[in-house]
Amino acid sequence: MKKYLFSLFLLVSVSLSAQNIAFDMTFINAEDPGLYDSHLKTYFQPVNQRLIDDGRVLGWHVWKVVDTAQADYTHLAVTVYDMDKMDDDYDWSWASWTKRLPNLTEAHAREIAEMINDNRKIVFQTQMVNVAEVLQPGVTTYPDIAVLNFMKVKDGKSKSYENMEKSFTKSIAKGSPRKGWSLAKRVENFGTDIAWTHFTVDWYDKYSDYLKVGARPSSDAGSSYKGITKLRDLRYRVAFNKFIFLNAE
Repeated sequence: MKKYLFSLFLLVSVSLSAQNIAFDMTFINAEDPGLYDSHLKTYFQPVNQRLIDDGRVLGWHVWKVVDTAQADYTHLAVTVYDMDKMDDDYDWSWASWTKRLPNLTEAHAREIAEMINDNRKIVFQTQMVNVAEVLQPGVTTYPDIAVLNFMKVKDGKSKSYENMEKSFTKSIAKGSPRKGWSLAKRVENFGTDIAWTHFTVDWYDKYSDYLKVGARPSSDAGSSYKGITKLRDLRYRVAFNKFIFLNAE
């Protein structure tokens, strides 16, 4: 069976065009993060595993904000899907959970939905596609820490920005604390008031590795970095820890 290798924002496949793979990203704020973790494991994980087994989605990933004080959300849920199938007639409602969880009645499904919604708020949702990715030689699995840098690209400068961003990370030296790098862009909700249009991801095995890189002696930016600041603004940065990572095989 052909296997698919996923990152948070990239799918590389021998049988699917990458242009048709998208990522539905839902940023969630849980009032009680521990309780929501339990809900994710108990209810969402088996339901999404069934969706993967049924071929409706290609992957489902959940990431937790490392330090919730740095963001107005606690979790990030990512559904990986084939855009060619997104318009297919399919029941995504809470009631459909009775078909995917054994011994679950519609009444119980409604109670679960109310319980979950009482504890969490969906802050916002967006659709992304991958633009580029580089992994350190020898890295075969995606690390546990993903540091997202949210960028606002100047109007009409997306291509120039993406090309310059890719030129900065053509490779990552073996043994570097940074294990990988990704670049993704939003495919909807464009306008002058949008908060961000792209993000990059720096991948680390441990959160302490990310902090150690930031703790190195300071240095001034070179001319190439000054050039990219004319194309985009770095809006903010958030670190995530891998929590659930389900993929099709």
